[in-house]
Amino acid sequence: MQKIGFVALCLLIANVSIGQRFTSGTVVDQAENAVANVRIQERGTKNFTFSNDKGEFVLSFFDGQTPLVFSHEGYDSLVLKLETNSSTKVFMTAHPNYNTYNLGFIAGFTDFTYKNVNKHLQNMPYFLGESDVNRQLQMLPGIEQGREGYSNLFVRGGEADQNLMMYNGTPIYNSNHIFGISSTFHHRSIANTSVYKGLAPSKYGGRASAYIDLESEKNAKFSGLNGEFEMTPLNAGIYLANIEKDQQYFTIAARRSWIDLLVPVESRENSLNANIYDLQLNVGKTLRNKDKVDFSFMSTRDLYFIGLTEEDSFGNASSIFGLTQKWSNILTSLKYSTQINKAIDVEYMAYYSEYKTSLEFKQEIPTVVTGNLGLPTTRQEDVSGIRDIGLQANATYIYSNEHLVSFGMQSSTKLFQVGKREYSAVDYPNTADVNVITGDEKYQATQEIALYAEDKYRFSDKTSLDLGLRQILFFNDNKVRAGFEPRLHGTFYLDNKDVLKVGYNRHNQYVSQLNLGTIGNPSNIWVPATQQIEPQKLDIFEASYERKLGRIFSASLNAYYKRMQNLNLVSNLTDANNPDLDWQGSVIQGEGNAWGVEVMLQKSEGSFNGWLSYAYSKSTRNFEDLFAADFDFTYDRPHMLKIHANYYDELADWNFGMNIIIGSGQLFTLPIGKFLDNNDEIQLQYNTLNNYRSPMYTRLDISLMRLKNSYGLDQEWRFYLYNTLGSRNPLNIGVDFDGNSNFSALQVDRAYLAYIPGVAYIVKF
Repeated sequence: MQKIGFVALCLLIANVSIGQRFTSGTVVDQAENAVANVRIQERGTKNFTFSNDKGEFVLSFFDGQTPLVFSHEGYDSLVLKLETNSSTKVFMTAHPNYNTYNLGFIAGFTDFTYKNVNKHLQNMPYFLGESDVNRQLQMLPGIEQGREGYSNLFVRGGEADQNLMMYNGTPIYNSNHIFGISSTFHHRSIANTSVYKGLAPSKYGGRASAYIDLESEKNAKFSGLNGEFEMTPLNAGIYLANIEKDQQYFTIAARRSWIDLLVPVESRENSLNANIYDLQLNVGKTLRNKDKVDFSFMSTRDLYFIGLTEEDSFGNASSIFGLTQKWSNILTSLKYSTQINKAIDVEYMAYYSEYKTSLEFKQEIPTVVTGNLGLPTTRQEDVSGIRDIGLQANATYIYSNEHLVSFGMQSSTKLFQVGKREYSAVDYPNTADVNVITGDEKYQATQEIALYAEDKYRFSDKTSLDLGLRQILFFNDNKVRAGFEPRLHGTFYLDNKDVLKVGYNRHNQYVSQLNLGTIGNPSNIWVPATQQIEPQKLDIFEASYERKLGRIFSASLNAYYKRMQNLNLVSNLTDANNPDLDWQGSVIQGEGNAWGVEVMLQKSEGSFNGWLSYAYSKSTRNFEDLFAADFDFTYDRPHMLKIHANYYDELADWNFGMNIIIGSGQLFTLPIGKFLDNNDEIQLQYNTLNNYRSPMYTRLDISLMRLKNSYGLDQEWRFYLYNTLGSRNPLNIGVDFDGNSNFSALQVDRAYLAYIPGVAYIVKF
């Protein structure tokens, strides 16, 4: 019966779509920016539709003989006669002094193309001069950096591993270079960044907090070859793009550290070495039948090595030690987009993502004489990682002018290597060689299958409803878990200057990361939900109000509440990092709550633009097996005021940028006293986690850009200064007690970052 019902549904869809005739296209302004909420009506009839958030429209039951009327309160009306089954780009002209801010998209959504359209983010001050998409996101309300100076992302009181970051649709499992100082993305390899801070369409799943979608450049307003070369204190990078508008594209971005190349080879091999690189390659083409093929590849690596030599009394090397840590990502995807018929578009995608990290300790003893050429060597290497193989089919179906249905199936096979240890001791005299492997010798496989459907229902001129469902099946440990996720969202246009949005989402997360000390530590391990470890669950309610203010300003107000279940906390860092032991025994699970209000004022027009935001929020945790009462989340920041401003004029010699952050201090866990135990050893006493908040956080970052054209090439010098005022925002805190007898006076010493300069040199061609 189920098969018969499925076949009947397919026949119904096919019959309805065959009977319809369509015209479609995209509505843009004179600068080719999308125009949302345009009414497209077949003149003299009641047949009409609206352009969506990206300016796209489809009008069904269209006879092709009657002209269409394009109308919007802020634009000149337009009458066009379009062909049946055609796709057209329609240009509209805005009224003088009309505010073009896009009121569309669901509550909590932000991107740098449609919503936050400040175009000159290269002017933003960056740490050490490294343009970084993560630091752009950290300046938005509700997104915090975590530890001072780091590029990690914590969204609305959620954990870092609760964010799904994707590059061209492929998940990346470690987006950090240099232990979290910089992201793995060349900034020019990203044309747009979309962030769902809570609510998300049914197409997105697998994480409990946020979805961050990074898209490379695939089209342009003009065809041609362009690129740039960039050098900073950390890296040298190049970006090349050859785009044939609406036909095909090729982009490549690459960076590599260069300071290590100045060190002699012998020193790099024996004493000290550190290097990083990343590479992004993207190719796409529109075929003769209008189908599209897109290929994406990304590779990153960090390597750090320290070598030490012990000498005997004669100055000869008696022992050589080496410590090597490295981690890497490989991402690749292939996407094929086709139109089944005039009503159904389908996107097929296959991707592969791998993250691997290793820590190796090696000791050689050159003074011991053996019977062969080898040196007595002891080696231990700990390896962990995750592989993700995905297949997806995502479709959109135009049921009518009022209903646009999205549906699809997504399969993800995740293979986990929670920990493998290889130990060897070879070439020791009179001793048999030892080679031992413990932990996970092979990757352990899990399977996640998701079916989703969502109807974007344009209820009336003033109301739009998104009604979605996502059903997940997760297979692991000979057990099947089912996760049901309703996605509900309503948009209510009060008038042309106001919009109210409300929504509710449920999210399930079947993969998580165990933090072994600090966020950004490459040795943190990815683990699946098991029979003992429950999957994380999150419920979020959100309401948003957006309004245009005059011609060039816009304001938004967001309020949200999040309920999190089955959060993971590592209770024993040593055991969790030991491949010989079961990691599950070192994990306890608990609950969390987060709520807040975010206000944002934005100016997008003119040479001087930017935004001001304020967020009041609270995030708490409760782990009954650890503490009886709730405690503040590590990165809870109740008050955060952020200001970003930049001035850009391509005809001016100098441009500038500025970031200002004022807010609550960071939380740390400090002892409240110390005592002598039964063995007369000093022990520290704690009352709860995150019991100390540092003083108010303040930071001013500035940047200056020198523009110059020489020999037909645009050149830029960018100068940065991080923490210009020298505020003592703690990177880390050291504590001690005043005297041996007075246990009540706590001494706090802060390590902080101040006056950190940066510079970048760019040549554009």
